Formats: sequence, structure tokens, C-alpha cells
Amino acid sequence: MSLTATDIESFSSQVAPFYFKKQSNNKYLITNEFGYYLHFSESEFYDFISGKITIWEKYDELEKKLFIKNDRYLDRAIIAYNQKNSFLAYGPTLHMIVTTLRCNHKCRYCHAAVAPMSAKNMDMTKETARKVVDTIFYTSSPGLTIEFQGGESLVNWEVVQFIVPYAREKAHFLQKHITFSLVSNLSLMDEEKMHWLLDNGVDVCTSLDGGKETHNWQRVWNDGDSYEKVTYWIQRWTEEMRKRGANNYKMWALATWTKPWLANYRNIIDSYISLWLNTIGLRWLNPYGFAAAEKATLEYSLDEYFEFYKNSMDYILEKNKQWIFLREMLSVVYLNKIFNNTDSGYMDVRSPSGVAIWWVAYNYDGKVYASDESRMLGRMGMDDFLLTPLLATWEETYKAMANSPVTKMCVQASTLDGLPGYVDHVYKPYLGVDLMYAFTQHGNLFSNFSKDDKTRIQISMLDYLFEKLEDPENEKIFRSWFEK
Repeated sequence: MSLTATDIESFSSQVAPFYFKKQSNNKYLITNEFGYYLHFSESEFYDFISGKITIWEKYDELEKKLFIKNDRYLDRAIIAYNQKNSFLAYGPTLHMIVTTLRCNHKCRYCHAAVAPMSAKNMDMTKETARKVVDTIFYTSSPGLTIEFQGGESLVNWEVVQFIVPYAREKAHFLQKHITFSLVSNLSLMDEEKMHWLLDNGVDVCTSLDGGKETHNWQRVWNDGDSYEKVTYWIQRWTEEMRKRGANNYKMWALATWTKPWLANYRNIIDSYISLWLNTIGLRWLNPYGFAAAEKATLEYSLDEYFEFYKNSMDYILEKNKQWIFLREMLSVVYLNKIFNNTDSGYMDVRSPSGVAIWWVAYNYDGKVYASDESRMLGRMGMDDFLLTPLLATWEETYKAMANSPVTKMCVQASTLDGLPGYVDHVYKPYLGVDLMYAFTQHGNLFSNFSKDDKTRIQISMLDYLFEKLEDPENEKIFRSWFEK
């Protein structure tokens, strides 16, 4: 069915704001503020912007995805915008508690710059832990997550065992939903601890950097074989969960990629598959803690990382086509935004960033930081992102956090609507600013779009994902990453 001149004029006036870019295959990608997207052929795109589009099926899709204004547009746009930015309605939801800085590993890339096992003065006390939990429950958020961090969080097991029941009791009386996670290298795990964590609903996340050679080279443990220990407990955890009827539940494991092992991506991915893990991360190396000191050995160029990411993703897709379910963590974050019109819990790719307003970190000594990375910077002697120490009451502490100049500056510096280069980019609905990275690399909290490596990484990932989405088989695989 063709359009009349009147139809064309009416259509042109109904086109809603959108962003666009020409892709490498000469097709055009359009997006809008709500995270919706469409692919156009070159002729379709020029017909669209001139009001001459003649494919009514395309028109229906444009209308459905809020690229067309009509009588229902405003109400639907308000709902979509609210859904995408719902996290702004509440205070911090993710609360990271550093139970100790002590650790029995000395990983080459350690971001936390941990303390030796003898430094017992760097353990959180029960008194401090109680004040931290009281502060956490003063937030307006109806749902809370407490994540135990370190150092090695199991070193201060007594405080972990104190916090979980105390927080559950407060959640019950204050009618808030509470979840717990614990980050551990698993070297201190035993049967008693495992059963306690499972009985109390505490999720566990560990680090697995591939096979034995890779893992043990990166994650140095002088008292044992780190690879054998972590793989044993990953398997034991899965076995116990199956006994409890949770067949699909897997322990989370994260990989850290350093330059010597980028070319070994197939073996590292295969190591995850062999342990029946269903998620792997291809995350960029952050320049904090010990990683900054070993920069020459560990760091890679952007081009090296881009090649690694594409090769790894192609291999993961290949495995999925062989009915081996494995998903990539960072890609899931972006695909969630693309498919579901919702923002993820990944703090660095939000506008504004989740730093200070959606997650905070409580150091062992009671200092409250804007994020875990900013707490790591504090360990390196840069306390620029300290929100406040714990004060006399939790109300005073929480108000000091909310009113901190750091909080206000972080919000201002990470809201893309005010940042050149970001504000009109086709990927604006999906991008975010890693404030701590921008600060450490350029000495400026306000990211320079043209010089920010993390931004270029995000754009490269999104280029890859949108090009792969043009293949229906790939789209089906990507969507399955949410269904399971």
C-alpha cells in the first residue's frame, strides 16, 4: 500500500526523536531514549527521514517502539522512561561490606591492594558491622543486597555469621527484601561453611582464570594450589545444590584477563564449560591496586582487547549453536537494555552512574565510599571519594552519604544528557561512564568522550552485538541467555 502526499506530510510531523548511525554493512541503526532499536536498509532509512516510507509493517513496528508520535505516544513514553530509569526512585540498593583487608593470596592484578594475613587490625569488628547494617536499612530502597568483600571475606567468618542473621531480622521487621552474596577465593571454604552459606541463602562468587597454569600464574597462593582448591569447591557446591533440588543453580565465577593469556581464550572458555558454569565475563583489566604496579606485564591495548572480545564472543556463540549453554556477562548487561527496556544492576553503564546513589562500599574501619573501586583508590592513598565515616547514628550517616559533595558531583559527572559526545550518540540509551576509571586515567571526573578507553570498549561491544543481532539465529541465542 502506498502513501499519499498528505500521509507523507502527516508522517514527517509524527516522527519522534531518535539517534542513528551507519553500520559497516551499509545498513542503518536507529535507537531512541527508551532503548528501542530498529535496523534499516539504506533506502528504508532515507525514506524514513524524508517521510516517504512505504512499508506499513515497518510503520507498525516504528509506532510500537515509540519512534512515531500518536495519541498514545505521551502516556506510553512516560511508562517506558519510568521503567528504564526506575532505579532513580530509591536510595542505594547494593551495599558492599569489606569484612577484612587480609588475604592469603597475592594476585598479580589484585584491585583491592590487600593486606597480609598477619594484619588483624584490618578486620571489621562486630560493633562496626552492627553500625553498618543499621545504616544500610535506613535507605529508602525496598530491596537490599549485602555483598561481602575483602581481602578474603572468609578470613573474618565470625563477622559474616553475625551480619547475616542480624540483617535478616531487621529486614523482617522493616518489611524489606534482603539478599546476600559473598566473594571468595574459596581457599578457606570447608563443609561447615558451605552448608551454613547454603542454609542461609548466601550466594557465592569466586574467581576462575582458566586452566591450572593460567589461574595459578595470576592468582598466587604460596600455601597451596589455588586452581585445585577453587575447582573442587565449584564442583562440590554444584553437587550440593543438586541434592537440594536446585539443578540449574550455579556458583558465579569471574575471569580476569591479562595480556599473556588473551590468545588462550578458547582454553579458558572451555575450562568454564568443563565445570558446567553457565556465565563467563570478558571484562577489561582495571588499573587499581596491584594491577597498576604490574601494568607493563598485564595491560593490553584497545585493539588487542577488541580482537580478543570478538574472537571470544564468536567462540561462545559457536558453542551455543552446539547446544552448550554459556553466556557472556557484560553482553548480558547490554542485551538486557536492548531487549527488555530496563536498566541492569551493572553500575558503570547507567546514566547517571550507580556510584554513590545505587551502591556504596563500607570499609573494614567504618569509612563509607562511593563505590568499591573508590574504596580501592582510598587504599592507594586517594580518599577523594570518601562519602563519610560512620557517625553517631545511622540517620546521621545516611544523610551525610546522601548530601555529600562527592555524591552530587558523581551524579553530575555521569549524567549523559550533559556530556558532549554522549548526549547525541546512537548508543546513548545503553552507555555509561566509569567515573573511577576516568578519574584515574585522566585526573578528571568528567569523561572525555574521545579519549575514554572504557567508552570505546562499550561502543565496540555494542557494534558487535547489534551486527550479530541481524542474524535471527544469533538473536535467538542471545534471548535464551535471559530465559535460562
